[in-house]
Amino acid sequence: MTLSKSHIKRIPMTYSNQDYAVVVNSLKGKLPSLPVILNELMTIVSDHDATLHAIRDLLRLDPAISTLLLKVANTTEFRQGSAERISSIEDALTRLGLDEVKKLALNVSILELYGSISVPEGFSLKALWKHSVGVAVASSSLAEKLTFTLQDLAYTCGLIHDIGKVAKFNFDQTLFCNELQSAHDNAISSCAVEVEGQAIRHDLLGGMVAQSWGISKFVSQVASWHHQADLSKREGVDDSDAHKLIDVVMLANLVVPRFKFGNSGHNQVEDPPSNLLRRLGMSEDDLLDFEAELEQELLRESEKLSLLEE
Repeated sequence: MTLSKSHIKRIPMTYSNQDYAVVVNSLKGKLPSLPVILNELMTIVSDHDATLHAIRDLLRLDPAISTLLLKVANTTEFRQGSAERISSIEDALTRLGLDEVKKLALNVSILELYGSISVPEGFSLKALWKHSVGVAVASSSLAEKLTFTLQDLAYTCGLIHDIGKVAKFNFDQTLFCNELQSAHDNAISSCAVEVEGQAIRHDLLGGMVAQSWGISKFVSQVASWHHQADLSKREGVDDSDAHKLIDVVMLANLVVPRFKFGNSGHNQVEDPPSNLLRRLGMSEDDLLDFEAELEQELLRESEKLSLLEE
């Protein structure tokens, strides 16, 4: 069944927090639990004193990540004109550096999480994952541009911001795909379909999934409110850094679709709310400059992701 705009409001009634908890509980056994290595990685990512040695010991648990790091370390970008190829993970860690290693390791873990779920023809969780990587890159870059102290967390939160769509897809594939079709047919975002139809919202659901994993509150708060520009409506968020982190990921999520980097489930490109830019201290010209820089970053990221997808 394809939903037209007149049918949007026939999607199920408004869900309460208790209803969302029921949905999360119903997904046990369908949605993978947070992989141990990802949980450990996120702890290390949030620790500014973490060392390459700590990462190296952790990566021994996942050969897929070690293999990717070696591939990336031997690309032209990181060899910097050297003809010498490396074959040890220790050399790869040294050549890539801590920040690059953490980001690549997170990407592999999230791809494994998305890739373990079967999907019907017509919807690609890999495209959703790529969109999330793009938002992660944009969030980290924007946090650096704004000299925001939670830059590492910005990347992680960007990478996981849409996990609610994975959960929602597993809860009711037919309904979710109908909503995506409705977003396409009516030229609106999938979030707008959820709000207008009073359906399960992927952002709120994603926040509860992240919370059930027992990871940083920042991750669950960003997942819950990355579509909410009104600070007064971000329930449970009372930390200025948390609000700024949500703002950073929200802007990144609005900008990345302009470059068709992955696909979050709809094709709409929306302008950032003026109050969002104002809070981040950015003008329209600042935004254009950021987009120009981001375009080049995403091109470089595509090369890395092509290695990961081999």
